[in-house]
Amino acid sequence: LSKEKIFRETCKLLDNRTMYNRMAKSVNPYGDGKASKRIVNALLYYFKK
Repeated sequence: LSKEKIFRETCKLLDNRTMYNRMAKSVNPYGDGKASKRIVNALLYYFKK
């Protein structure tokens, strides 16, 4: 990415509320970031049996 492209795309987001909202509310394809905590809790539960 060039500095110019980053600048242009940033300006688009600042000037276009719809585009900004769509970007801000996009779904993370990698989940919510809490997988490791869930795995640890599952392992603790399993091994405490």
